[in-house]
Amino acid sequence: MQHQLLIILLALIHAAANILPAQNAPERQSDFISKPEAAGVRFAPVLPPLIQIAGAPSAYYDYYWEFGDGTFDFEKDPLHYYADSSEHEVFFLATGKYDNGKAPRSRKKKTPPPREKPGGIASVVKGPNALPHESAPLGLKAVRNPRAGEEWVGIVAYANQSPIVQSGELYLFFNQREYKKGHFNFLESRTHYGEKELSGNLTWHAPLTFDAWAAALPGVSDWYAAMRPSQSPDEALSQLETEYASFKSWQFAGLQAGDLRHLFVSFEATPEMLADTHAIITMSALLVSDDQRVVERYDLEMEIVASHDPNYIAVSKRRMGFRRIRNKDLVYKVHFQNNGEGPASTVEITCDAPTGLNAAQMQVLDAYPQSLLCPSQTVEWSCLDTTFQDNKLVFTFRNIYLPGTRQEGVSDRDSTKGFVKFRLLPDKKIKKQAFASRASIVFDKNPPIRTNSAGTAFKAGFSPGVMLGGNFFPSDSGLNQYFVGLVAAPFKPYRHFLQWEAMFRFRVATIEFSGEIDTFPPRPYTLIENTGDVQFRIVDSIKTIGHIDNRSTLLLSLVPLQLRKNWTGWLSTGVGLMLNIEFISTKTRDNENIRRIEYRSPEPELNAPREFWFPLFEDTQDFINTETEKSVMVRPALFADIHLGMVRKGPALGIRPVLRLAQKPAFYVSVFTYWKF
Repeated sequence: MQHQLLIILLALIHAAANILPAQNAPERQSDFISKPEAAGVRFAPVLPPLIQIAGAPSAYYDYYWEFGDGTFDFEKDPLHYYADSSEHEVFFLATGKYDNGKAPRSRKKKTPPPREKPGGIASVVKGPNALPHESAPLGLKAVRNPRAGEEWVGIVAYANQSPIVQSGELYLFFNQREYKKGHFNFLESRTHYGEKELSGNLTWHAPLTFDAWAAALPGVSDWYAAMRPSQSPDEALSQLETEYASFKSWQFAGLQAGDLRHLFVSFEATPEMLADTHAIITMSALLVSDDQRVVERYDLEMEIVASHDPNYIAVSKRRMGFRRIRNKDLVYKVHFQNNGEGPASTVEITCDAPTGLNAAQMQVLDAYPQSLLCPSQTVEWSCLDTTFQDNKLVFTFRNIYLPGTRQEGVSDRDSTKGFVKFRLLPDKKIKKQAFASRASIVFDKNPPIRTNSAGTAFKAGFSPGVMLGGNFFPSDSGLNQYFVGLVAAPFKPYRHFLQWEAMFRFRVATIEFSGEIDTFPPRPYTLIENTGDVQFRIVDSIKTIGHIDNRSTLLLSLVPLQLRKNWTGWLSTGVGLMLNIEFISTKTRDNENIRRIEYRSPEPELNAPREFWFPLFEDTQDFINTETEKSVMVRPALFADIHLGMVRKGPALGIRPVLRLAQKPAFYVSVFTYWKF
């Protein structure tokens, strides 16, 4: 017996060891080495081994460096030249591509100063920037796509494209309100130009009006003095506040004409983000100059990923409501990266056309490499060809030059990436059923690369309704009754669903009777008064008892459990449990009346006729007793029914046989009509 227990214990320990969650494994940590090299500093990463995804291309790392002076780089082992000889705190982040593990944590540490005094080389060697184009005043770049539980780093770039020194405020908005739970927790910002983080409410305090500014700064270029932003700061902030639940803001000053600055932010991607994997989300930045001439907004589009695979598909909505579906659309975005040793001239992307979406009305929104749509005839210039065949959308980049990540001389990994973004509209006969799309990517004549599946599910929604009908008893028509009710169900379901109902009836009954009457025979007696006069008297009595019952009953029929299925748009069946609840209030009133009349007989004989009696006095007494009683009775019933009409939304007719489990008669039929909204 002891041996058996030992074997069982060892088996349980082995099983527990195999089901331990991955997050309990030691966390992977990134590190780096910095080494002074002449007038610069050389950086080299120190990273844990990659965990290769089976069947995927060879895993590799992407690198990101912040050098602590407002500049950054994506090279593996960059040589950086500082403008001064002081220490700087360097931030390093690595991302494993085709890696089956969590991304290593970021590393931040001080670096030694260069051996030689820096000269002017730092101002000559310019690194990358995060502006969308050279003349843009604002840009926002993601170092990598957000993944649940990992650190996400963003680069905010702002530049002075005006002829004067600028100061103002910089805003970063995140956590879109259209999602119930936030996707990001703010960790820190890394500033290098004296930016001051602001706190408090989202407000803008303009220091100068346009006229005052123009008067205060004479001689400034006329074009700039005449500038008017498309939105005021208050309007832009108000609009962003309606779109996002969270924000951070900074105040900056002394931005010289033509200067460019970078501000770096780190966020933690929340575990709740996992529910929105493969969804397209946004983050927005806003730049407002103190003179209010510059009110610039930039929206960054990102995709929530399950792994850092450079080839993937994302969709704008993972969950959406079905009500007014014809007024909605879905945006898909397919990303790809050439990991080859040479450039690709043709990239073919084949996407599944989701059932219920109208692929014939597909609209290309954006693409990179940027190309015109191909004409019907063959051309030699770069173009994007779109076709629809066998329920698939095919996008083909023709005559392009897309460098490979392993191509000699290619250091900018962004140049090896591309995407196509397109919109699909719902079909007229779309059903409320989840659907998904997946892409296949072919570079030149290489084997296809299959992406993830980006799915969209519909929210259950809420469809209220009203009912009007009657209950009919075949065995006793006197029990027939009518009711009104309420219905609650998911909106336009196409599968089995639960429905709830509540029906109300009110009944008042009064029962009155006075059937108990007691009559007593006359009782004679002799009265001798003080004068010695003898009188013969007779007492005649009668007692009446009355009884009145007032009963009011509220009948509430609840359907807490009902399973239904809409077989078509015109036919629905269901079975369920009904609880008939009676709230009874009974008021009982008893009236007791006693009347006593005394007569004097003219003769001593008792049998003298009554008309000869002389009434002496009459005495009447009333006794009233009132009682109120309240009670609740619950009786279960089972039913099955059939609905005909616009059963998903609109009017319909229902017929429902009901079997009462604790009442007689046990069977009745409900006939009703309802309207679902």
